[in-house]
Amino acid sequence: MPSSSARAFVIATIVIGAPTLPSFALSHTLGLSTADFTVQPDGRVQARFVFASAEPLGGLWLDRDRNGVVTSEDVAAARGDLERFILDGVDFTADGDRCPATFEAASLSELDGLVLTARYACPDDADSVEATLYYLSALPRGHREIARIVAASATAEAVMTADRRAVRLTLPHSVRRPGRRRVPRSWLAAGLVAAITAWFARGVWHRRRAKTHTSATP
Repeated sequence: MPSSSARAFVIATIVIGAPTLPSFALSHTLGLSTADFTVQPDGRVQARFVFASAEPLGGLWLDRDRNGVVTSEDVAAARGDLERFILDGVDFTADGDRCPATFEAASLSELDGLVLTARYACPDDADSVEATLYYLSALPRGHREIARIVAASATAEAVMTADRRAVRLTLPHSVRRPGRRRVPRSWLAAGLVAAITAWFARGVWHRRRAKTHTSATP
């Protein structure tokens, strides 16, 4: 049977290591939040953000009457501000192009957690996706966020701060739909410019040819 000193060491190790466990109520700790992005086969991305409800989000305090308790009514009253906080504060891109975002819901969870959900309409044939959390710059100094992007068997995870706000994931082939390749917008723009230039050049050539033919006619 372990000695009392050995048991004390094990208990101390668990207590000290608990804050590093990803599923040990990290989302409800002041100064620490989580952001999870799940990429679906059709390209849609489901996002879930969890904060401590007592923490100000870009100057927004949910506890309206300052009684130390955040209620569902407080969250409902702040829905518009919370929607702007997410839509203005998060960019989710696919191959460098921003995916249209929709704010879904704001609610309270157990242990004083604030849960915000959103979705992003990304294409189904992207090679990579990236999440940039601009709102980290508006949170208290020292705030950390555990951000995770999951797509089938691939995962990218990072501890993010105001100085490190982006996480990127190269998508596995199992997520992308076969037989389709999306042409980057930059290529489309370059092709359009080339086509317009060629059209003008051809017009100039025809006019010069017509003028030369007219001048040569006796």
